[in-house]
Amino acid sequence: MLTHVYVEPNAGVTPIIQIINSARREVNLETYFLSDRKILNALKNAEKRGVKVRIMLEEKPYDMPSWKVQKEKREALATGAAFKWAPYRFTSHGNHWSFDHAKFVCDTTTCEIGSPNFGWADFHRNRDYLVTTSDHAIVAAANSVFNADWTRQHAPQWAHRVLVLSPGTSQAQLLSVISQPGPIEIESEELGDDGKILNAIAAKGKMARLILPANISAQDRKNAEWLVKNNVQVRLLPVRPLFTHAKYLGSSHVAFVGSENLSMVSLENNREVGVLLHSPANLQILSDTFNKDWKNASPIN
Repeated sequence: MLTHVYVEPNAGVTPIIQIINSARREVNLETYFLSDRKILNALKNAEKRGVKVRIMLEEKPYDMPSWKVQKEKREALATGAAFKWAPYRFTSHGNHWSFDHAKFVCDTTTCEIGSPNFGWADFHRNRDYLVTTSDHAIVAAANSVFNADWTRQHAPQWAHRVLVLSPGTSQAQLLSVISQPGPIEIESEELGDDGKILNAIAAKGKMARLILPANISAQDRKNAEWLVKNNVQVRLLPVRPLFTHAKYLGSSHVAFVGSENLSMVSLENNREVGVLLHSPANLQILSDTFNKDWKNASPIN
């Protein structure tokens, strides 16, 4: 395996478990939240066989009660792993809104990067995409980001050239995907409020197709209706049986999969990690799934 796209909930938790089970030296896991029992058990078993496991979680996930956050911490510690909350600069406080919204896990040779959080629903009822890769540059970059966050440093600049990484360079990279010649597919939990992103989508006109969940916010609906006025094709997918939690942009030449939403907070303040994909096989998997969801979605009213 070099790089492969998996579709959730079809793939389940198996791609993540395989990385943890195959680790021999270390596992670095950084995610917005962690509650899936199979993942926790795999981390515990890795510790038992002598693997150095480190877990980093967001301390203040949006709208999650504090008792549940503390439960996640207790369960992470119960695996025997070393544990830290995400750096303070990625935690909302006062008038500052940001999160460690990344979702990735790596050993020394393989990484998983994508949009699923590490909870039960992400592998059973959400539409999500994840990438597993043994590409040396991506693995080194993702581990460098984890190590920087673990030691409260800034991610090295070279990692921004390998990953789609927030804060920093993700907006420019996503704009480059949207601006590719020809049609563009976008499947996202949120439309967001980033003016440059919205203008780039609008500029594609009818060549842009956008899927959002049916329960989008009032502001997202307003922005989506503005895109429709610019001839962008927008459809809403019912929240059942699959909730659209994906973060995918794809053209015929390149695709993005990662944790970034198309919002200013996500692109400018959060810790987010994604990758750009070029393999025709991976692009086909993503496009085929998008088209399946497109058929099940309805035009925005």
